[in-house]
Amino acid sequence: MAIRVGRDSTTAADIPLAGLQVVMGYGNGRFAWTPADWARFPATVARVRIDVNGTDPQACGVLDVESGDATPAQAPAWVKTRKALGAGPHGRTIYTSRSLLAAVDETMKAAGLERVTDYTLWVATLDGTRTLPSMTGVVAVQYAGEAQTGGHYDQSAVYDDAWHPAPVVVPPKPPSWQARALAQARAVVATLEAHQ
Repeated sequence: MAIRVGRDSTTAADIPLAGLQVVMGYGNGRFAWTPADWARFPATVARVRIDVNGTDPQACGVLDVESGDATPAQAPAWVKTRKALGAGPHGRTIYTSRSLLAAVDETMKAAGLERVTDYTLWVATLDGTRTLPSMTGVVAVQYAGEAQTGGHYDQSAVYDDAWHPAPVVVPPKPPSWQARALAQARAVVATLEAHQ
């Protein structure tokens, strides 16, 4: 398992592209990214959409549980909705700070939800700490904030290859024999029409 580099920011243009493998952006809220923001990143960069207030479980694979955003109490219903939509645990991720981690786990456990099988975690330390005492169910750690990165973005170590895997660039299929025959027939017709 290779550790991937993930970055997020309220402003997509502030995220450096060099070395970027996973980009995390906002699907809703005050800093919701536009299609142009998402289009800034190459197709080889995996995309993670963050639901800041718990209102878009349809399109976002991460719920942002921190002060001013969703609360730990909202997390179980969001996870259950994502599960009902068919998302696996890697698409039912809770982003939270290390200080709220216990509250998130307690709320989830009270709702009958367990790490790994029902949800995964992306935990913010923002002090350079890249691992936690227990990494069970932790797919990424946001270890560097603006003070460490020197820019208007945060950086994460993405530990789980199955969490928003990088898109695979698939070469286009060669045309079928029917498509090739049709193209040749059109070329013959065009040649005949040109010589009439």
